[in-house]
Amino acid sequence: MSIPLRNPETPLARARARPLLFPMMAVCSGATVANVYLAQPLLALFTHSLGVTASAAGVVVTCAQFGYAAGILFLVPLGDVRRRRPLLSILLAITVIGLLLAAAAPSLALLAAATALVGGATVIPQVLVPLAAELAAPERRASVVAGVQIGLMTGIIGSRVIGGAVGDVIGWRAVYLLAAALTAATGAVTVALLPRESDRRAADEPARPRYPHLLASLPRLLIREPALRHSCALHALLFGAYTATWTSLVLMLTREPYGYRSAVAGLFGALGLAGAVAAPWAGRFIDRRGAIPIIAAALSLMLAAAGAYALGGARLPFLIVAIVLANIAVQWSQIANQARIFGYLPAARSRANTVYMVAVFLSGACCAALASVCFGAWGWLGVCALHAVLTLLGLSVLPLVRRYDLRHLTPAKEQS
Repeated sequence: MSIPLRNPETPLARARARPLLFPMMAVCSGATVANVYLAQPLLALFTHSLGVTASAAGVVVTCAQFGYAAGILFLVPLGDVRRRRPLLSILLAITVIGLLLAAAAPSLALLAAATALVGGATVIPQVLVPLAAELAAPERRASVVAGVQIGLMTGIIGSRVIGGAVGDVIGWRAVYLLAAALTAATGAVTVALLPRESDRRAADEPARPRYPHLLASLPRLLIREPALRHSCALHALLFGAYTATWTSLVLMLTREPYGYRSAVAGLFGALGLAGAVAAPWAGRFIDRRGAIPIIAAALSLMLAAAGAYALGGARLPFLIVAIVLANIAVQWSQIANQARIFGYLPAARSRANTVYMVAVFLSGACCAALASVCFGAWGWLGVCALHAVLTLLGLSVLPLVRRYDLRHLTPAKEQS
């Protein structure tokens, strides 16, 4: 049931990372992940420029998301069996080409196709996160992963908050051109800083698996690795709770008692930067004390956020508190769960990250749809109740995970 894996003690793993490498990984992650969400604040501009309805323009966002999901599933696992510098270079080149095609697209159909290509190729952050964990010293692994995640979250939030404002000034085509330039520049610097990997295999190192076998190993990895299943379940439930309220937030803010315009409501996304601010401390704590305390704290904060969200339906200060708590919780959980699975699976980090991200992505999509049903049936309080139930399910799983780690995560394995 096993598949040949990359030896975690490769020359790359033992290489001394250059001082600027990890900060550039964070910057590159933010610049590239922003491409997936670039279309969201530009939908109104698409309608005027391409002469389509708002509902039709929404297909651009959908194509970007499906492209990203497909890229995570079919491209990220290659990080376990291919040299990362060439892999990242190819992904960066395709992303830049896709962005240039989007900037020049004469119709909605071609724009949607270009954004699907961009979404599929811009899985660069999901290659960089396990690579950063491999390059980091074991005692700093969680801190390094936290730093890359800060870049990731900043890029997501920045694209949503800033993209629309920039598009209003210079036009949506220029936004895609700027994104192409930023992707090319940050990607080129990051690849240049990466240590080189040798093409030669050691005599005792197994041959690289064929691509179909590599993909077939993903479900087997989930089946045979309880630690991976645990972290998938924990973060999928917490992220589902986060997505349920986050996707319904604008709907609530544009109604009474708030009645904000969509542009104003979208500015609440800037509060998500609280998660980025709190991430470094969590990374340092995980390096010293392990992942479970931070996961427990994240679930507790998310449960508190459910109550604050419910009160925030009519009181703005509670709503602000809820957004801050939820964003800190989702960042802490992401860092802790990724650090946990990277510690358990040092030779399969890219594939473990693929399984993990697909599980989280599916949970977010399902919970967003479920939140729409709850909002239509019971309003904002129904969404808050869904948020609370999902968080409580996560808390119910936590004791099992804690017992498993006490039995299996020895100091030697934790430092692998």
